[in-house]
Amino acid sequence: MKVLFERKAFKEQIIPQDEFVIEKVVEIPIKQFNKFLDDMLGDYKFIEEHKDLMYIDNNNVWHSILVTTKEVDFGILVQSEGYSYARYSAYIRKDEIGGSSNG
Repeated sequence: MKVLFERKAFKEQIIPQDEFVIEKVVEIPIKQFNKFLDDMLGDYKFIEEHKDLMYIDNNNVWHSILVTTKEVDFGILVQSEGYSYARYSAYIRKDEIGGSSNG
C-alpha cells in the first residue's frame, strides 16, 4: 500500500475536507492517461469537452469529472474551473467511490 507523505503538514493538507460529486467518468486509453499523469497542467481535449460539468456550488460541493483508464484501480478527480487543464485535482481509488458520487 502507498500513501503520499507531506512535509510539515497541517491537518487540512492530509485529511480530505471537500465534498464532491462526480458528474462524469472520463475513461481514456492507458497511454493518454499516463501522459496526463505526467503533465496534469497541460491542456486536454477531454477536459475542455466537459468543463461545463465542473464547478463549486453554493453548498461548497465540488462538481468534478473522474479521469481514469481500465488498467488502473484509481482515478484523478478534476475540477478545471472553466479551463482545459486540471486546475484542481485529487487522487481517488475506484473502490472509494462506489457509485458516481460521494459526499
